[in-house]
Amino acid sequence: METPNSTEGRHGPQESVKVLATTFKNGNELKRKIYSVQSTTELLEKTSELGFVLDRILKFNTDFQEFTDVDSSVQISNLDRFQVHFSEASHLQTVPREVCQTQPTQEPDQQAGLRPLLEMKVPEIFDELQTKAIVTEKTRMKLIKVCISDLVEKHGFYPSTIEKVVLAKNIITIFPSLKVQIDGRGEGFEHFFDPASHSGFLEMRLRNIRRKLEEGQRRYSRHKRCRDVEEMSSSVQDEGDGSEVREFINLMKRLRPSAENMSSIKSAMQKTFTWRRSWISKHSPTMEEILQEYPRFLDIPTLLDTEFGKMHQGKGDLFLRRWEASIMPKLKAVAAREKGDVASLVEGMEDQTDDEKCYIMLVVLTHLLPPVAASRCSIKSAITQLIDFVPAGSTIASLYNASQDPAQSTQPQLVCIGHLRGGSQQYVIVGKSDKIAIPLDEGLACAVDKLFKLYWVCNLAYPAPLSSVFSFVEYIYDLPMSTNRRAKVLELISKVKSIN
Repeated sequence: METPNSTEGRHGPQESVKVLATTFKNGNELKRKIYSVQSTTELLEKTSELGFVLDRILKFNTDFQEFTDVDSSVQISNLDRFQVHFSEASHLQTVPREVCQTQPTQEPDQQAGLRPLLEMKVPEIFDELQTKAIVTEKTRMKLIKVCISDLVEKHGFYPSTIEKVVLAKNIITIFPSLKVQIDGRGEGFEHFFDPASHSGFLEMRLRNIRRKLEEGQRRYSRHKRCRDVEEMSSSVQDEGDGSEVREFINLMKRLRPSAENMSSIKSAMQKTFTWRRSWISKHSPTMEEILQEYPRFLDIPTLLDTEFGKMHQGKGDLFLRRWEASIMPKLKAVAAREKGDVASLVEGMEDQTDDEKCYIMLVVLTHLLPPVAASRCSIKSAITQLIDFVPAGSTIASLYNASQDPAQSTQPQLVCIGHLRGGSQQYVIVGKSDKIAIPLDEGLACAVDKLFKLYWVCNLAYPAPLSSVFSFVEYIYDLPMSTNRRAKVLELISKVKSIN
C-alpha cells in the first residue's frame, strides 16, 4: 500500500501536470475542473474563493481507493485527483490550513480560564495524576466532555481548526503527563486533535454532538461520501511487456507446489511483482479475483511474506520479532493496571501454552481498543472477526460453506480448528464471502502475521470493529497508520512505550 506521499510517478517541480480538482463550499460541491499546475500550492491558488478559508485538502489514494487528508506540500503527479474544501470564515484570511495553525490565537487567556473550569468540574483528574500518574478512561471522557462543552459555548458547534488546536495544546500544558509523542514525532497534543487528519478525542466528541443537531443547525448538508469514478487514467499505459507478464502468470497457474517447481514459481512471482501491484492498485480487484490470477498465494502462504517484504523493505519480520518478546509483556503490564475484566484476563498466564498466551493478548488488545459505539459491535463479536473456533475434525470446506451471519464481517479472518491447548489445532485464513481458505501450518502468532500481510497484499480494508486493533499492529510493523481513528491507539502506544 502506498501512503499519500508516495513518490511513484512524481514530476519535477517545474513540469506542469494535469489534475482533477473538485471544489467544495461549506460541504456542498461547487465545481469540478481539470487544472494544469506545477504544485499543490498553485492548485490552491487557482481554486481559492474570496471570503472563504481553506478547511482541508484531500488527495485520492489509489491503494486505499479513498480521498485522504494531505497538506499543501504534498507531491503532485499527472492525473492526480483532489478535493479542496472551503468554509465561510470572513473573519479569517484565506490561507492554507497548515499556515492557520501557526497563527496566534485570538484567545490568549483561554488556558487561564480552562484550569479553574476543570478544577471545578473534573477535580478527579488532578487527584488521579497526583496519586496514580495515570488517567482512567472514564475521567478522560469526562475531561473531553467538559472541554468541548466550553468550546461549543464560546465558538459554536463548528469551531475552527485554530480553536481546536489551541484547546488541545492547553490540555497538555495543564497536564504535561497527557502529552503523547511517538518516536519524537508531533508536538504531543495530536491525540486530542490532529489538524492534519481532523481526528482525535476532541473531534470525535464534536462529531457525536453534531449528529443530534437539527437540520437548521447544521453547517454542512448530510450526504454520502462518494468516490470520484471518472476514468482519468484511461490514457495511462501499463508498464512493461504485457505478453511476457501474461506468460509468467500462466506458468505460475500451471505449476503445482513442489520442490522442483519452487524456484520457477518464486522467479515468476518476482518478475510479475510490479505488474501485480499496479493492477491491484489501479483496478481494486476482489480477493477472489487476485487469488484466481495468482493461486500460488493459496497453497504457498510463504509467498505472502515475500510479497509484503518487497512492498515494505526490512519490515516483513518485525511483528514476529516484537510481538512475543516485547509487545505481549508490555500489553500484559498495561492490562494489569486496568480495572475489571481486562486485568482479570492476564491473571495466571504462566502455565498456559504459547498459543493460549497469544490469544489472551489479542483479546486484551481488543478490550483496550474496542469497537466504536457507532459500529454496534460488541468486543466479543469483534474478537471472533479476528479469530473464531470450530470443533476438531471440521473440514476446511465447511469453514466457508457455512451460512454467514449478515451482521458479521465479510473480511478474511482466522479460524482455529480444534482447541488451543490440544496441540493438534490448525489455523486457516478464511474469506467466507469469497469462498477462500488458506491452511497454515504454524502457531497463532505466525497466523496473525499471515492474516495481516494478506490484507496488505490484496489491498483490503480492515473489518471496521477491528480498525484500531489493526492500526496498533501497523505500529508493530513500523508502518504509517492508515486510519483516522487513532487517538486511542496513540494513547495505548504511549503506555506501552513507557514500560521498561
